[in-house]
Amino acid sequence: MPPHWAHTGPEKNRGRTEIRTLCTAPISPEQACFPAAAQCAVILRQGLGNKPDLQYLLTSRKPERLNAAQWQAAQRAYWGIETGLHQRLDVSADEDRSRVRHRNAAWSLAMFRRLAVSLFIHWRAQDSKRAKTTLADFHEDMGLENQRRAFSLVNSHKSRALESS
Repeated sequence: MPPHWAHTGPEKNRGRTEIRTLCTAPISPEQACFPAAAQCAVILRQGLGNKPDLQYLLTSRKPERLNAAQWQAAQRAYWGIETGLHQRLDVSADEDRSRVRHRNAAWSLAMFRRLAVSLFIHWRAQDSKRAKTTLADFHEDMGLENQRRAFSLVNSHKSRALESS
């Protein structure tokens, strides 16, 4: 197959069988009417029993730095980010609806949200029964654990937490 073509045979994509073909071509910014454009591509997805789907792409990478096979692999890997961390932040942490506009506050909140997701992933890996749990389940469990600790602190005769070190 020529270097400006990439093809994958039948593969499973979200439970559907599909064939992907990518064709690239060098392009100038003037031709694309887009600054810094160096290469364009078209991806043809053909699902069994479905109409073909075309997707057009532009990149600033020259063909010698990004061949068709590399581009197709990068395009496939793109959704790993969307369905991993970004999906957790959107759905569980409701990050897209955040009204915080101050740069430092937004950065701080984003770091704490990512920390919470990292702790959740670690917590979930500790017990096989937690395989289907969500970030909301993690927040609830941590809240209950903190309530239990606070209750035992208030009701104990002599708390180790109140002792001086």
